[in-house]
Amino acid sequence: MFASIVIPIYNVEEYLEKCLDSVLRQGLDSDDYEVILVNDGSKDSSEEICRKYCEAHSNFRLITQQNAGVAAARNRGIEETRGEYVVFLDADDYLLDRGLELASCRFREQKDVDIIHFYSSYDFWPVKAIDNTVDFDGTGHDFIMKFGLPSFCWLFFYRKSFLEEHGLRFQSYVVGEDQLFSSSMCIANPHIVSTKADIYRYVVREQSATTKRDVGHTRRCVNDYLDAYQDILQCMQKYGVLKNSPVYEKCSASLNSKKMFGVSRIWSADYNREDFNAVKGKSNAMGFTPVVYPANGLRRKIEAFVVNLSLKSYIAYRLMSALFNHIVVPYVLPKLRKNLRR
Repeated sequence: MFASIVIPIYNVEEYLEKCLDSVLRQGLDSDDYEVILVNDGSKDSSEEICRKYCEAHSNFRLITQQNAGVAAARNRGIEETRGEYVVFLDADDYLLDRGLELASCRFREQKDVDIIHFYSSYDFWPVKAIDNTVDFDGTGHDFIMKFGLPSFCWLFFYRKSFLEEHGLRFQSYVVGEDQLFSSSMCIANPHIVSTKADIYRYVVREQSATTKRDVGHTRRCVNDYLDAYQDILQCMQKYGVLKNSPVYEKCSASLNSKKMFGVSRIWSADYNREDFNAVKGKSNAMGFTPVVYPANGLRRKIEAFVVNLSLKSYIAYRLMSALFNHIVVPYVLPKLRKNLRR
């Protein structure tokens, strides 16, 4: 069997059928792939929808567990897979027709390929014809040098034997688990190939784990994001990615470019002075701060100064937190999302 598609499912009745229907249109023979549906304690009709598809398609399997989070659901899926490669698909997203076939067909006979990479777009962006021209063939470290560290686990076929060899599994973080898993994969230095195939359609939901902004959830996001950041640094050390090497510098630059996600969660967390100092100490100890702005120019220098001051001074933090939560979140972010749709 070529591929196992792992789909973690939690309260996604509105999106699930579109997702599963897209899987059926991937151009793969039914005996050449399986779909592992991991129902993570859904309270809506998601499980019923899954059962309907499993009854209709013999290569669909349903696993139901008590709610344990997306990381645990993906890990359970990995354990159940029987395919040569593992692919992850979120239940509120979907794939373009024949996407998996076109992304992988050039490499099906290459037994030395550990990872096959493809691309994604927002679902509201125009659909273009799938171009499966090869745009990369090299090691994981070469991939990092060209693209930086990846942020999302659902942009790859993973050879299962590679996952087992390196013990690659998801940590139970509410955010950052994607980046940790996919970055660790690249740092472990597999043989990666890629085509330009843009096949994965990402759906933005207001109440997804990355968009929720209530204080309790946000504070856990901060802790998990910082822990995942530290885990990546430890993974670099484990695989001999040493300071001052080109790969280390590229990893550092890539991690730094993604820091604003964590910074925005810190601003949203509404910390008192004691909790702020604890987060500041943790950030300083692991090297998360300062945030470096590599681009030149007065505007970028001012932005860097403001961001880093807000992570050092509690007074500056409170001012920035108020500005972010009362102006940026309700007024600026909706406009940015609207612009993405244009």
